[in-house]
Amino acid sequence: MPYSDIEKAFNLAAQLLQYQTYFDLTQKLISILKEFHGIEDVTSYEVFGTIAKRSDEISSHTDFLIRRFPLSLDQDYQDRNTPLLNKIIPNIEPGIMTINEDDSDYLVMTLGKEIKPVRVVLVQGEASEQDQVMIRGIYQIYNNQVALLDAKERDPLTRLHNRQTMDLVLNQVLDFYRNKESSDCDAQSWIAILDIDHFKQINDNFGHLYGDEVLLLFSSLMEDVFRYSDFLFRYGGEEFLVIINQTNREGINVALERFRKRVEEYQFPSNRITVSIGYTQLDPSYPMSILLEVADRALYEAKSSGRNRIVHFEPQDNISNTKGDVEWFE
Repeated sequence: MPYSDIEKAFNLAAQLLQYQTYFDLTQKLISILKEFHGIEDVTSYEVFGTIAKRSDEISSHTDFLIRRFPLSLDQDYQDRNTPLLNKIIPNIEPGIMTINEDDSDYLVMTLGKEIKPVRVVLVQGEASEQDQVMIRGIYQIYNNQVALLDAKERDPLTRLHNRQTMDLVLNQVLDFYRNKESSDCDAQSWIAILDIDHFKQINDNFGHLYGDEVLLLFSSLMEDVFRYSDFLFRYGGEEFLVIINQTNREGINVALERFRKRVEEYQFPSNRITVSIGYTQLDPSYPMSILLEVADRALYEAKSSGRNRIVHFEPQDNISNTKGDVEWFE
């Protein structure tokens, strides 16, 4: 390999190694790959599964199974690669494979299965053999970096995304709605803060190891009950946060009540546990800090009025200091 190509390879590696978030890293990967001669297009996707989770119970929309990067919440969104993805995903394996579809050549770059959701990068075009060697090296660096960043962006105990990642995702969701031309009342996003009731007593009575087990079981219930299209985070301590997408007021109540009831009925070791929930709509006309404050105020109302219940505040309630609607559960 000529020295110029070696220098190029090191420069590309250095560029990928400098990014500290999956979002920025993947943006850079796409721009790098598009610079290779013969490459026509590069697209990245997150693959959640092959069977939707409980969509009909929340709204008429279909749960996400494949989402294009960067974030898009359009439920009916499909791009020209959707048929190809549906064809290859059931048997996809980590690594790089070359395929030809409709007289177009593709490099399919799939990251390791330990990273959830599965990340797939489609590189359309025909690169030279020498460039393909370099692209495979870039894939290895990208794969390793995503694994490192994934560990950094998740809570070490529950493996849900952490507070730092929540800030980034929440801003992306708000940007999506700010850039959306029309508003669909049946396809809104909502933010809910979930707090395990009397968690301090759990730690005091049973010890912190048991408290950690409760947090693990609670986070597993979140992953089981909420959909692929919803974003789950550990907010801090015994508080968790979920962004529920593409539904209306009726749908959000169905989703949160189902989770509240699931926690109440779940057989945690040696103790009954309940959850208090405060939520609000993600209105893009308000900054993220205000929306979090509104949801937190709704949570405070849920806990102060008896716990094991769901309270809804509208964003304007934060300004007028008027009470929102309270869903009572005895």
